Amino acid sequence: MKEEVIINYLQRHGLEAKTGDTILVERKTRNRKWYATLLGKNETEKIYLNFAEREFVILPIEKDSMTPIEGDYAQVPLTEVKSIYFKKQSNFYNLLIQYNDATATDDRIKKYKVPKEVADCSWHKENLERLIERFGFKESK
Repeated sequence: MKEEVIINYLQRHGLEAKTGDTILVERKTRNRKWYATLLGKNETEKIYLNFAEREFVILPIEKDSMTPIEGDYAQVPLTEVKSIYFKKQSNFYNLLIQYNDATATDDRIKKYKVPKEVADCSWHKENLERLIERFGFKESK
């Protein structure tokens, strides 16, 4: 998948878009028992996140083609976001997005798993480094 496809998608829908602001992430769609996590059996979906100057866009993707689903996206103004930061794990990063007025137990804190590299998206690694520089790390407690 080329990043230009995502940029064209965003522009066609009248959204802010420039090269270098998109990454591929995974999020859990359903939690299972603790042992399912160990066995890798939790259900996840892959999505693209694009971080523009004033908003970020969530783009669900087709599993087989890795292309954004036409017309299916969510815009989030950065004014609604309290913090965005990365946490380093052994072979991936966690991206945490905390919305304004979020508590530790509510769903207004979103956690995404971000691979360090993606074979089909050669641009991902460079964009990830740029976004880590922009938003920074927060150490695990």
